[in-house]
Amino acid sequence: MVRNLRFRLEIAMTGRTLSLAALILGAGLALSACGTPAGNVSVMQSDSIALVPGSTYAWAPTSETTQQSADPRLSNDIVRERLRSAVDTALSAKGYRQVSNPSEATLLARYHVGLESRTETRVDNLGGPVRTACGFRGCVSGWGMYGPPMVDVQNINYTQGTLIVDLVDARSGKLAWRATSDKRVDSNDSTAAGLNAILADMTKTLPGNAVAAR
Repeated sequence: MVRNLRFRLEIAMTGRTLSLAALILGAGLALSACGTPAGNVSVMQSDSIALVPGSTYAWAPTSETTQQSADPRLSNDIVRERLRSAVDTALSAKGYRQVSNPSEATLLARYHVGLESRTETRVDNLGGPVRTACGFRGCVSGWGMYGPPMVDVQNINYTQGTLIVDLVDARSGKLAWRATSDKRVDSNDSTAAGLNAILADMTKTLPGNAVAAR
């Protein structure tokens, strides 16, 4: 009984600190339990263009205007090299073979990436429901010795990232396959390991071999 009262008293006194800690812990557990590296993934595939494992691909030429208009947080050599390497690794694992000359390739690969700053409002309630105590003189309802529940409102700033990977038929110029990843991102997602995991998740349904054919 004494331990229970002490626990309830500590909850009432810590207020916002406990609420924020519980919020962060709950979010972390939710992400580790059901999150995937690429977040929400959607895939489109052409009905008229066949994707054959073992086909050659090259990177589509990028115009200077496209590079200049890109998000400055992403428009740098480090991010570009990591992204290309992650795409190359994922396609190689599916059996596609990279060539340096686009004119010799069956498919052209390209990607688009963007970041958006967002704010999420969360409301956390601390405290229990109304309690009723009954005795010889009837029943009395109330919040108890600690009063009504505390309401904690948090405005959480985060970054939403979108990554699109395209495979284009080199002969016709038509889109053959597209995968889109949409997720809340952090600093780990821009590392080589993070991007490799994201691209592996995005290409899971891409027609191909389990192991690259060499």
